[in-house]
Amino acid sequence: MTPRDITRTVPFWLIFGASALGAMTNAASTPIIPVYVGEVLGGGASLSGFIIALAALSSILAMPLAGSLADRRGYRTVALVGGSMAVVALVLLATVPQLWAAGASRLIFGLGNSAAMTLIMAWLVALAPPGQRGKALSIYGLSVWMGVALGPQLGTFVNQLWGPASVFAVCAVIEVITVSLIMGLPRPTLITPRDVTTPPRGVRNLLGAFRAVWVPGVVAAAAWCGEGLILAFLIIHLQGVGVPATGLLGAASVFGVFAVSVIGARLVLATMPDRIGPLRSTAISLSALFAGLTTLAFAQDFWVAAAGAALMGVGFSPLYPSLTMLATRGLPAENRAMGLGLFSSFTSVGYAGGALVGGFVIGFASSMWAFLLVAGLQLVALAVVTIFTRDETPRSTLDAEEPRDPAA
Repeated sequence: MTPRDITRTVPFWLIFGASALGAMTNAASTPIIPVYVGEVLGGGASLSGFIIALAALSSILAMPLAGSLADRRGYRTVALVGGSMAVVALVLLATVPQLWAAGASRLIFGLGNSAAMTLIMAWLVALAPPGQRGKALSIYGLSVWMGVALGPQLGTFVNQLWGPASVFAVCAVIEVITVSLIMGLPRPTLITPRDVTTPPRGVRNLLGAFRAVWVPGVVAAAAWCGEGLILAFLIIHLQGVGVPATGLLGAASVFGVFAVSVIGARLVLATMPDRIGPLRSTAISLSALFAGLTTLAFAQDFWVAAAGAALMGVGFSPLYPSLTMLATRGLPAENRAMGLGLFSSFTSVGYAGGALVGGFVIGFASSMWAFLLVAGLQLVALAVVTIFTRDETPRSTLDAEEPRDPAA
């Protein structure tokens, strides 16, 4: 009997909603950090980049650790703890206007939010029938870009009305809703006896997962370096050339163009990784990201910036499912959450790198050079994935694996 379409079930849309809201809290709060640092803490671009990067740096540890714990303890508990930590972090940032609190908040937010989001993705992979995982991941990926589109608009709007602290307070409320959606997910069936009786092999499992995911991970790091840069400094970059922060043709609206282009391209290119293979699809994505970041570097008005954002959206559209397909080829089912967490940690390396590079380069040169530098990283990533990856089959071996439900 044909399995029920996972995308037509309530659990899928609970996962989709939790992912969208989790992405929204990050996308709404991150662009406000430079404003908060400048107006409240009295710092500059370098300090802003460092504080933004703290969340990404802590998530590098949190993602594989959360995956490892979830493989043994179950997804629900770890995801709920992670979401609760994100709430505490945002409340701290909203209520204590001190440098130490900002640093601590970003570290805790990175640990909690990334753990919850990693397990939400792994939960979807575990619940989806093997033949539906590519489709489920493609549609699920839209949730992230919805959050990226709406978050900066929400953050800049609330900031103009009530200030940076109010943005963080609103994000805390959104994170509470995220936790409630995770609580509403159905309790999965019990894991197999082999999963219960076989002790974890620790370092061996970690090394095996690293070998499976390092190449797509390096590519993800380069690509998400671009996302980290635009989330942290695109508004400042465009304000420097006379584009207002808000309004229909304001800098914040460029994020909307970015997200809409991702969604539109995803609808058109959803089957591209299956048709031409994840390696070729990744190469096309990186080329589009290079073109988009270069265009943003030289943008002098909203329309050119929107064109650059649209190119980046087209690039990111097939990149997530393509890299996930490449990353999961060598991962056994009993080690999948750890592997996906380790792969996701590479995105955090890139995200942190984008904020750090942006703050450092802007501090001594200009934002244009920051965008050009990160654009060049896309070409480096293209060389790495081309040299070290064989596109053995146009479909991921993930679809051939037997599914395994996570522990409750």
